[in-house]
Amino acid sequence: MKALRWLVLLLAAGIAVSAVTGPMGSSAPWSVVISLRLSRTALAILAGASLAVAGAVLQAVLRNVLATPYTLGVSAGAGVTAGAVILFGIGISGYWACLAGTGGALAATLLVTTLAGRGSREGSTLILAGVTINVLGASLLLLMEYLSPASRLMEIVRWMMGDLAAAGYSRVFYLLPFTVAGTAMVLLRTGTLNQMLAGEELAETRGVNTRRERAVMLTASAILAGGTVGAVGPVGFVGLVVPHVLRRITGGDCRRLVPLSALGGAVLLVWSDIVSRIVVSPGELPVGIITALIGGPYFLHLLRSGPDHY
Repeated sequence: MKALRWLVLLLAAGIAVSAVTGPMGSSAPWSVVISLRLSRTALAILAGASLAVAGAVLQAVLRNVLATPYTLGVSAGAGVTAGAVILFGIGISGYWACLAGTGGALAATLLVTTLAGRGSREGSTLILAGVTINVLGASLLLLMEYLSPASRLMEIVRWMMGDLAAAGYSRVFYLLPFTVAGTAMVLLRTGTLNQMLAGEELAETRGVNTRRERAVMLTASAILAGGTVGAVGPVGFVGLVVPHVLRRITGGDCRRLVPLSALGGAVLLVWSDIVSRIVVSPGELPVGIITALIGGPYFLHLLRSGPDHY
C-alpha cells in the first residue's frame, strides 16, 4: 500500500530530522538527543496518533467529516479539568493531569449526548451540542486565566497552545496507556464501524447494537483525546485534517483508515514540532500554533467546498 509506505518513510525521516533539530544542531551531546529531542518526538507520535484516531472514529460514527474532538466539545471538557489541575497546583507532569483530562472528556461526551437527546442519532445534532459545550468550556478556561495568579497564568496559557517540551520520558509513559487503550478499543471494532457507515438502521438489521457501539466509540475517542489534552494541552485540527486527507487517498474502509490515521497523525505532529523549533530558533513556537496554521485554512476549505458526508 503506497500510503502506508509513504507514511512510514515520512515518520522515519521526521524522527531523524528531529534528532538533529535544536540548539547546537547535530553537534549536541548524545544525552541531549536522547533525553530532550527524542523524548518530545515520542510524545508527538503518541499525541498525534491519538488525536487522529479519535477524529477518524468520530467522523465515522457521526458520518460527518467535520466531527472532531474539538467540534464535539471533548477537548473543551478535557481542557477545563486539566486546566483546573494546573491552577490548583497539582502539576501537569503526572497522571493527575492525564486522568483529569480524560475525566473531563468523558464528562463532556456524556453531557453532549444528553443535550442531543433523541436527536443523538443524527450527527449534526451531536455536533451542535458539542459546539455549545466547546464554547462553555472555552469560557471557563478564560475565567481560570483571569483568576489565576501570575505564577500559574503563563503555565496555563502556554499549555493551552500545546506543549511538547519534555525533559525525559515521564509524559510519554503517562500518555502511552491512554493511546494504547483507546486505539485498541477502536481497532477491535473497525468492522463494526464499517457497518455503521452504511447507516444505523441497516447496521441494526445485521445484528449490530448501534447504541452500545456508539457509546463504546465515543468513550474510546474521549480516552484518546482526553489523555492527550491532559498530557500536551489542546492541539487542534489533527483529528480533522489527517482522517479527511487519508480518506480521500485510501477510501473510507475503517480497517485501513484507522491505522493509517494513527500513522498520519504521528507524521503531522512530528513535523509540526520540527517546524516549531526552526522558525524562531533558538526559541520555539507552541506546536498548537503550527497545527492551527495548517488546519484553520483546511477547515475553511472544507466549509467552502461543502464537506462530504458519509
